[in-house]
Amino acid sequence: MAVRHVGLVGALTSPGAHRALLRHGTRTSVPAMLDAADQQAREVDVPGRAAAYGFAWEPDDVDTELWYPQGITTSADADAGTTPGGTGGRDVVVVSWYAHHDARRNGSRLTFVDLATLRYRHVLLVRPRRMPWGVRAHPLPIHAGGIAWYGPYLYVAATRAGIYLVRIDDLLRLDPDARRGPSERLGYDLVLPVFARLRAWSRDDGSRLRYSFLSVEHGSPADGDPASLVVGEYGGVGKTQRLWRFPLDPRTHLPVRDEHTGRVTPAELHADVSPRMQGATALDGTWYLTTSQGRGNNGDLLVGRPGAFRRHKKVLPTGCEDIAAWPQQRRLWSVTEWPGMRWVYAVDADAWEGPAEVAGDGLDTPLA
Repeated sequence: MAVRHVGLVGALTSPGAHRALLRHGTRTSVPAMLDAADQQAREVDVPGRAAAYGFAWEPDDVDTELWYPQGITTSADADAGTTPGGTGGRDVVVVSWYAHHDARRNGSRLTFVDLATLRYRHVLLVRPRRMPWGVRAHPLPIHAGGIAWYGPYLYVAATRAGIYLVRIDDLLRLDPDARRGPSERLGYDLVLPVFARLRAWSRDDGSRLRYSFLSVEHGSPADGDPASLVVGEYGGVGKTQRLWRFPLDPRTHLPVRDEHTGRVTPAELHADVSPRMQGATALDGTWYLTTSQGRGNNGDLLVGRPGAFRRHKKVLPTGCEDIAAWPQQRRLWSVTEWPGMRWVYAVDADAWEGPAEVAGDGLDTPLA
């Protein structure tokens, strides 16, 4: 059932400043960036029964108290060609991080990982701003709790603000040594400027949704099901814990808008799903959710459909965050956040579709 009282309103963000920033930098591509990447992840055994494969960052990124990983997406639905916005046929995982300290100064960033080599590179998310002498790139101070890569766009969750969009072909190299220029004091030479914002909208007081995490829901190609943007909100006990989804237009790679109002409204919305949800995705009609249980405690994997989830207890590593489906691999990808315990890992989706198993403290149980 369609939900008409909540949704998104789209608008470009400072298009003039965006164009000016692009003129001040040099565009680069994902393959070129990864070929020049000088940071190296390594394969590791991830402590969680559901983790079938995993890797860890370099020590500085594992231990940093400044940056916390949150969102994850893959190149499963990216442009695979050799255009600036394509991957050149490479398998790529992208992780979002937010600045745990001084968010306004440090903002949020993305990390692109080449799965063939595990080489990676950080890219800062920025918001272009006009200045008296030109244009400056300001860090984007959002939680970035979820990301989704669909066609040429990366969707970035911005909690109560809604969703920000960046275009992969806007990947930009700035001069970090310029004394007076758009990259002054950023500390990063690679940036992705915000292209548009999908602003959270609500007609009723108190019903505005929190865009905590998101992913691409992969429909069944055999049935002609289109992809959707799965979105959800984190909430503890006593707080709202909702899931919803927006149909995606395969031609524009953007959410489908109402032809009369221009607004984007959810195709469905589910309330009171589960406390401490960190991520949600769907594959061939089956939904997969991650829920955290606090630092040092393994997380849970929920499998099924809204209203009929089965909880697999303590099968995910501690600090589990967002989750993304990779249909061609039949895998789910997730990431953990705690310093000293940071991993990116894959879960075999088909292995967790059946009945839940014994998990240490008793049988897992279905959720009402």
